[in-house]
Parts: sequence; C-alpha cells; structure tokens
Amino acid sequence: MTVYADILFIVNLYIDAMLLSAVRRFLRLPLKTGRWLLASALGGLFGLSALLPHLQGVPLLLLGLVQALSLSAAAFAPKPPSVLLKCTFLLLLFGAALSGLLSMLPFRGILLANGAVYFDISALLLITLTCAAYGVLYILDRLFQKREPDVLFSTVTIRYGGKQAVLSAKVDTGLTLCEPFSGLPVIVAERAAVASLLPPGFGDPAAAPPEGLRLVPYSSLGADGLLPAFRPEHAALGGNTVDCWVAVSDRPLSAGSFSALVGASLCPAHSGKPAASPKEREDPT
Repeated sequence: MTVYADILFIVNLYIDAMLLSAVRRFLRLPLKTGRWLLASALGGLFGLSALLPHLQGVPLLLLGLVQALSLSAAAFAPKPPSVLLKCTFLLLLFGAALSGLLSMLPFRGILLANGAVYFDISALLLITLTCAAYGVLYILDRLFQKREPDVLFSTVTIRYGGKQAVLSAKVDTGLTLCEPFSGLPVIVAERAAVASLLPPGFGDPAAAPPEGLRLVPYSSLGADGLLPAFRPEHAALGGNTVDCWVAVSDRPLSAGSFSALVGASLCPAHSGKPAASPKEREDPT
C-alpha cells in the first residue's frame, strides 16, 4: 500500500481531535478551541510515525506514552500532574479501543502502524466525506436538538472583599444546599472563577480560617463532604439581587460552559415561586 503523508496527517488529526474531545467530556475539563486544534495538529504530526520502521513491544509502548503525554499537555496544561496523567491514560485507552475496532473491520485500505492510522483514500474524497458528515450532523442537530429553556442559564455577579466577579451559571433543580445556620441557599462556584475574590489559603485546612468562613455539608452520588463558603457583600442573578452564600468547589462543574451552579429556589422563573426579598428570608412571618 502506498502511504501519502498528507492523508496520514489529516486522518490522524481527525482521530486525535475525536479522542481529545472524548477525554474532555469524560473528565469534564475545559478545553478552548485553539488548544484543541493545536493538540490535534500535533497528533497529526505524530501520525507521520507510521512512515518510520515498524515498531513492536516496549519501543512502541514508549512511543505511544510520549505521544499521549504530549497531547495531554498541549490540550490541558497547566493542569496538575495527576490530571495530565489521567488524560494520558484515557488517550491510550481510547486509542487502543479504536485501534482494536478498526482492526476488526472487514475493509481493505486501513493501515495501523506505530500507533498511527491510515486510510487509503484520496485527499479530495476525504475532504468531501468530511463536509458531508458535518452537513448531516448539522441538519440532524437543527431538526432534533433539545433546547433547554433560557432560564436554565444565567449570569451571577458576586462582590466580596471590595472585588467583583461575573460568572456564567446554570440552574440545577437538584441543588438544594443551604448554609446550616442562616438557612440561606448556596451557590456553588468553581474556585478558578472566584479566585480573585478569595483571601490566600481560603478553605485550606492547614491555614488559619479567614473571618466569615463557613463549611457547608454536601452529599452527591454517594459521596459527601464539606465545601468552604463565604457570604458575599452583594450577589445578583441575572440582574436581580439575591441573598445567599457562595461555596467554593475545587472540582470543575462543567467542561467550560458554566462555572457556577444555582439552585432553583434562587430562580423564581424556574421554580414557579416569587423571589423572596432579603427581609422576607430573615423574617418569614
């Protein structure tokens, strides 16, 4: 089989783009389009390894490990080493599964060499099939996509310590967290989104707790724990002032589409109940 470098590059760019998207969704990591394209292009370059002498055993394993680690760093750095290692493991796992699937297909013209994939088709046909596939997916998305009501997404403005942060938020009907002493609802925010507001060492058990810190217990999918929380000087949801606490999560809440979760009790348009003023929250009678 004659192998053309341009087709080899494009095919592996596509495949690595798909694998990186799978890793991003599995680990719920943010991934900007530019970083995704850069890492995919790097994967396309790695695909040229199929032109090298055929490798087996340990050398092939080391080559795959170096390539997967490089792709993880290109897409997700500067995440902690533990996260990058998880990404590397999943890239190797998903890549091995894809290679196994391709090796079972009864089609000729598929080459697997040194961890790279090659399809014996012309560049014009590859581009045409890509455009056709995109067109079909676009039409299906327009016809059958399920749009969530606009009320499920909003903007949260938080002011604390004389500083202000604006967060993209999603209303979660299953979020019922309340601060134990005041009974006020709790907004959960990613630490990275409110880092500019927080004093050094906020929520760190080894550091002295700052004034006003509260620990909010939570339970989710069989796991439970405590989230450090603060009472903002001002908070607004979609322009409407709300009385709440803000809990800080060290784990990402989404793959980048939002950075805060808001309970339905703070969003009367979704809960069907009128919003309670701060005075009413303090004096329900």
